[in-house]
Amino acid sequence: MSNNYKLDFDHAFKILILGDPAVGKSSLVRRFVHGKFQAQYLMTIGMEPYSKYETIGGVKVCYAIWDIAGADSFKIMHRIYFQGAVGSIVVFDLTRRETFDNVDDWVQNARASAPNQLITLFGNKTDLEDRQITKEEALEKTKQLNCINYVETSALTGDNVNLAYNFLGSKLLDRYAT
Repeated sequence: MSNNYKLDFDHAFKILILGDPAVGKSSLVRRFVHGKFQAQYLMTIGMEPYSKYETIGGVKVCYAIWDIAGADSFKIMHRIYFQGAVGSIVVFDLTRRETFDNVDDWVQNARASAPNQLITLFGNKTDLEDRQITKEEALEKTKQLNCINYVETSALTGDNVNLAYNFLGSKLLDRYAT
């Protein structure tokens, strides 16, 4: 008996979503994958995997998104979770300065386990008014950390979420599809 499986995608990319607790990582993933926002906060325990299939420039892509818990108690597992990632999204909350200050550590830790990955920054919660980080500061940090892009998002409204994920996907295709 033979197992003839036909994959319905041309490329699969393991992408990590990283950042401090309660910055909106899981909400951003759910918005992208399911097109919905879940109002109640449920802390991620360890890691939660998601998959999403998109077509970018005629190429079928599978995003294997690993939503990584941000709490310190789960950091012991990060090195294992990070292995094999080709891209990371580091998220901070535009209304909480300490989450922005911790972006450097998240990027450094991601690169320690997967040095050649592409990293993009998301400033999340544009729907809230008490913003503490300017766009200029975030763009400077993006440049300083050699990240490929900075996007301001709202998981609540969906603003720029698909655009941001698909930008990373197109850059990954540029790197790996040639």
